Amino acid sequence: MANIPKIVFFDIDGTLLRSQDGHVAFNDAILKTFGIPGDIRTIRPDGKTDPIILQEIFDVAGHDVEWGQADLETFSRNLQECYTRAISEGPTRVRALAGVPELVRELSRLPDLSLGVVTGNMEVTARLKLQAAGVGEHIGPGAFGSDSANRNDLPRIAMERWRLHLDVPVEPRHCVIVGDTPRDLEAARTNGMKCLLVATGRYNPLEELRKLDADQLLPDFSDTPAAVDALLGLFG
Repeated sequence: MANIPKIVFFDIDGTLLRSQDGHVAFNDAILKTFGIPGDIRTIRPDGKTDPIILQEIFDVAGHDVEWGQADLETFSRNLQECYTRAISEGPTRVRALAGVPELVRELSRLPDLSLGVVTGNMEVTARLKLQAAGVGEHIGPGAFGSDSANRNDLPRIAMERWRLHLDVPVEPRHCVIVGDTPRDLEAARTNGMKCLLVATGRYNPLEELRKLDADQLLPDFSDTPAAVDALLGLFG
């Protein structure tokens, strides 16, 4: 029987990378899709899926908008177009956080270890950001806000995609979620997975994350050997 693979599922924003002026594309896509203005800066999006973010933006602005799956798919297409233009022409810039390129490259060299994503981003946006940050080539299948508005659904979806991708069983105890918010930890716990939190997000300093009792906690990924050791130590 083939070896059961070990998979690291990375969150994206605040964990692997940060976008400067990323709100421009998101807000443009809202206007293009729904014909009304909306501003992601009016809410706290960290750890949330894009469908939840979208509804919160409407609620804060007082917009009574009825929308469904077809509208979400249109929004996704517009988001892809707006992000592509914003990254290629400005003003949006995407950068990998300190130590991330080195960590991803080192992990990708390890046998029986695969890298995926569990993120609230729509898949089209996630892939654009990963490529712009220079780490996309190392990141395989995952789950996205376009799969479910409920973040706790995403690890199960990601695990099933890897089962199909590798054609071997994938077990929660051999999966680790890496993120920067309490929602990443909640998603891991809900799905029987271990979790490493990193204090590189905007709203969760190290002292606050320490209270959550994650399986591992790092200030950042600047120490590649320490980060690799912390991750590998979490696999059952």
